[in-house]
Amino acid sequence: MLRITLATLMTGALLLPLSARADSASLMAQAQAADPVRYAFAVSKQAEIRATSDNKAFTMWWQPPGNKPPAGVIVPLSGHNGWAHDGIYLWHPYAEKHGYAILSLQWWFGQGEAIDDYYRPEQMYPLIATLLAAEGVAPGKVFFNGFSRGSANSYAMAALDNAASGSRYFGLVLSNAGGVAANYPPNQQIAAGAYGGQPFKGMQWTMYCGEKDPDPAINGCPAMRAARDWVTGYGATVLQLIEDPNGDHGGFMLNAANVDAVLATYASVLAKVSNVLSNAESDCLFNWGEDRYPSLLAPRRPASRSAAPYYYRPYPGTGAHVGVSSADNHLYYLDAAGVLSDLGLASTWSAQAGCR
Repeated sequence: MLRITLATLMTGALLLPLSARADSASLMAQAQAADPVRYAFAVSKQAEIRATSDNKAFTMWWQPPGNKPPAGVIVPLSGHNGWAHDGIYLWHPYAEKHGYAILSLQWWFGQGEAIDDYYRPEQMYPLIATLLAAEGVAPGKVFFNGFSRGSANSYAMAALDNAASGSRYFGLVLSNAGGVAANYPPNQQIAAGAYGGQPFKGMQWTMYCGEKDPDPAINGCPAMRAARDWVTGYGATVLQLIEDPNGDHGGFMLNAANVDAVLATYASVLAKVSNVLSNAESDCLFNWGEDRYPSLLAPRRPASRSAAPYYYRPYPGTGAHVGVSSADNHLYYLDAAGVLSDLGLASTWSAQAGCR
């Protein structure tokens, strides 16, 4: 992936007409010129700026200093005419406080307001998912949030993430002052069943509206109440809808109490996600148990099986079973007599076993 320096940005790019700015370097130069203060802020915080793989735009990645993995990742999607450095500038104080990384995509191409002057959801989701995978981000760890036009695209982005082909990165989605546009093709695809009958099943949502929004039927509280009902009808759980009596269209970030309330919800989501074991981690735990308790779990290394809600291993030599339940993320032991014992959080055992 191409890393572009400030020197590269300044080499003639600003002299190009807008119609010629179709590459990542030129768009970076335009972004820097449009808001040098916020762009310089991102650079001063050592945000990593990279061209997208299609050479149409760029991303900014910031994470807390040190070798410790970030506790979570904030992925903001700006409103119309927005820039990637806005996401870094606005979210950095909160990310720094809580130990979260920020991944901000430049999804507007620098001119125009037509649909194709921005990445479409099906174009930007793979870009974001690929970068999250490269950073080793686990499923469920991402707080995806869209503002205004970004919010209007949050519904399709969530459907793509939750689809069978998605990566399930989004532990929490914030739709901020942007309702569901029924005539927007990605939303029409959702309604037509392109992602199944329950495309948001298992997803968790939070929403914001300002009661002083000048377009209440599009971005204000009536629109967001309708959006809440829409995503709930497709299987989502809406954990909160903040209706700010003093807020206007951009009121979410202007009131720290709004941001803190949503981040508290995100923290609770992360706490649950941290207790979830992947199948690979469960296998590591089972292997450790077999080596540590050979008289109970024999023979060693049987094939793991799935029977909802359990991922487990049977031990014909001792008649025992060990499994992890997705219902409560606990580790269970079933002895030969059929007595089931709850051994507590599997994540606690996994940490003891050195599997995380």
